[in-house]
Amino acid sequence: MEIIDMKECVIYGAGTYGEVYASYLKEMYNILGFIDDNSLLIGKTVNKFPVLGNSKYLFSKLKRDVVVFVPIGNNQLRVSLFEKLNQEGFTTPNFIHPKTLIDSSVSLGKGVYILPSTNVMPFTKIADYSMISMGVNIAHHVYIEKGCFFSQGTNIGASINIKEKAYFGIGATVMTGVTSIGENALIGAGSVVINNIPANCTAVGVPAKPL
Repeated sequence: MEIIDMKECVIYGAGTYGEVYASYLKEMYNILGFIDDNSLLIGKTVNKFPVLGNSKYLFSKLKRDVVVFVPIGNNQLRVSLFEKLNQEGFTTPNFIHPKTLIDSSVSLGKGVYILPSTNVMPFTKIADYSMISMGVNIAHHVYIEKGCFFSQGTNIGASINIKEKAYFGIGATVMTGVTSIGENALIGAGSVVINNIPANCTAVGVPAKPL
């Protein structure tokens, strides 16, 4: 497809996640550049794309038909930005890499990002603004609420309710039998969760225990 036939997009965040998503998105979109609130980056080039300006530039200068992607790891900030973008009339589509395995029964919200080699089993629901990295395995009948983040290699067992803005470090595992991971919970890298985790809790270790 010629570049002139592609939709225009910008990527919010010129950090390492932004670079990764630019690498994926350049085959599907005409990337105008990055948006970043770090004044030191504005006017520079990241991964061959310019840093156009900050959030004020985005909301005041860009046409509302420009697609915006927000690959930011901070759950609170990402959800807040998505909500403002939607209020302002921007389009914030899903990005599902073609090399994923997602059952047709899976329900996806808006602004959901899923990277390669991730598997999602039947009857799972993924709500708005969640980011799922590479090589994540999510079993059946899982309900992922708004704004969660799953680092590379996370494993989620069956029939678990993951509350809003929960965060999973690299290689974290939640065993089947657990029913709830609380809102804003943080599960440390390599941890194995065998019990429910309450809201606003950091849990680490094998088995994972609250700090």
